Amino acid sequence: MLGILRGEKKASSSKIRTLDYSKPLTYKGEKITFYKAGHIFGAAQVLLQTKGGGRILYTGDFKLPEAQIIPTDILVMEATYGNPKQRRRFKADVCAELISLIFDSLKKGPVWVLGYHGKLQEVLGLLHKEKIKAPVVLQDKIFKVAKAFERHGLKFGKYHSAKMKAGKKLIESYEPFVALFHLGFEEEVPKDAVKVTLSGWEFERPVQRMGKNDWVVALSDHSDFEELIEYVSKSKPRSVITDNYRVGDAPALAKEIKRRLGIPAQSMP
Repeated sequence: MLGILRGEKKASSSKIRTLDYSKPLTYKGEKITFYKAGHIFGAAQVLLQTKGGGRILYTGDFKLPEAQIIPTDILVMEATYGNPKQRRRFKADVCAELISLIFDSLKKGPVWVLGYHGKLQEVLGLLHKEKIKAPVVLQDKIFKVAKAFERHGLKFGKYHSAKMKAGKKLIESYEPFVALFHLGFEEEVPKDAVKVTLSGWEFERPVQRMGKNDWVVALSDHSDFEELIEYVSKSKPRSVITDNYRVGDAPALAKEIKRRLGIPAQSMP
């Protein structure tokens, strides 16, 4: 996947090592172990076990319940949805609602689904699992990433690259099909086609209509606020550092961890 998204040279450096989940790498007397993060396929939490026996865990982006909850002494965690207002009451309904929307929309013609790497492969897997019979066309990079995942055991069924003959023919024909494209390609969606945008920033309802043929679906690959608190509670760290890289809600999450769980917590700059 790194080779496809960053270029083969950047992914084939002698400094890059691959690790299976739960199998430690020992380096200068310390151990590094990857654990499933439940974010996108291949995403990993990183546990460092120091020479003195301490445990420091960096979650990276993670999503419960798919992520393993790892006991640790110091927990460095993501805080994308660290605001207490960012809770989803409809988690279990999203995938079913998305499939239902795609199925119904195919009766009108093509359905274009826009999102990021990871989410789009998740949707591709859903289409295969639910046996949607319409052909599937993928933006070329999405196609190549899916093929990389399949080499490691995932199954997505039949699909086409938009750069290949079959994919081009489908897009030009305007017959019912599902297109999976990166959000940056929104301008390529025909005006009269159904457009479905995947966004994690929806908290009120799983599906929202934005226009006649325009929908937003709350498919997220991050834990919401309640799941962030749940992770800390079950991991039982001595202290927590919330990662303030993305949105700016890390201070709020640190404050709530201290207030609700009595665990010392602070946000990174």
